[in-house]
Amino acid sequence: MLDGKAWNRACFHLLVFALCGVMAHCQSQSKGFSKQQTLFLVGKTGSGKSASGNTILGRSVFREDASAESVTKTCERRERLEGDRNIVVIDSPGIFDTDKTQVQLKEDIEQCVKLSVPGPHAFLLVINLKSRFTKEEKDTVKWIQDNFGSAAATYTIVLFTHTDLLRGKSVEDYVAESKQLQTLIQQCGGRYHSLINGQSSDRKQVTELLDKIDEMVQINGGDHYTNSMYKDAQRKLEEEEVRAWWEEEERKRQSERERCKNEYERERQKDREKRERDEKFSFWCKLLSLTAKGLMMTNYFYLVKIGGAVGFFVADCELIGSVFS
Repeated sequence: MLDGKAWNRACFHLLVFALCGVMAHCQSQSKGFSKQQTLFLVGKTGSGKSASGNTILGRSVFREDASAESVTKTCERRERLEGDRNIVVIDSPGIFDTDKTQVQLKEDIEQCVKLSVPGPHAFLLVINLKSRFTKEEKDTVKWIQDNFGSAAATYTIVLFTHTDLLRGKSVEDYVAESKQLQTLIQQCGGRYHSLINGQSSDRKQVTELLDKIDEMVQINGGDHYTNSMYKDAQRKLEEEEVRAWWEEEERKRQSERERCKNEYERERQKDREKRERDEKFSFWCKLLSLTAKGLMMTNYFYLVKIGGAVGFFVADCELIGSVFS
């Protein structure tokens, strides 16, 4: 029989052994989820975001369709466990959508940020190579920086789609021919990758993309884009909007002051011109009146008649002035 102290020691050792077993089991279970990569797809409507998301995840989970309007109306999150890596993809509505207000677009962004918690490791800026490179594509990096802050550019990789349509030309050669594309890529730290969508079984192109993201994350100190970065970016954006509002209001007030000043100056000019006309008319009217009186004092009949006619005409200068002014 074990005495009380021995029994307590045995129970203590058994408890420690059990706890160690549970911790080892939890650690072994968590190994498969120890490496998560959250990818945030952004780009204009029709760039191939949803198709790229399907290619990255290796199965059709996002709706894709050839349409001039955005197929993805709200943010969506899908994920896939591949080896020791948990791949999370956030698909977002097309930026620059004309059927959405700035308020609606901001709400979409906030929803995407919530779905990407604790934060995306990479923003994938999707560019369709079969479409003409427009001003909207040029402004996409600025759009990302405006909405997610300047730090977001260090987490961004340009992702080209439809590279199979280059007819044997490499992506490197294609980029080398376009100064605009080179500028866009430079704004993203020189990082870019290409995908041929519709080939979900080809994991090599996806693995290479994930490796590039790993490398970028290491350069960023092993950290991902955080919610605090987003809040800071939104705070700066709101401050900029308030500043722009005040500047616009000041511009309107200044414009109104200028308008009132110009209107006042025009009225003063009109008054001056009218006063000058009246003074000139009065001078000539009085001169003619004196001339008429002088003519009527002569001894020549026809001069007296002329003087009478002129005198009658200029008898009331103020009345005549009011008629002709």
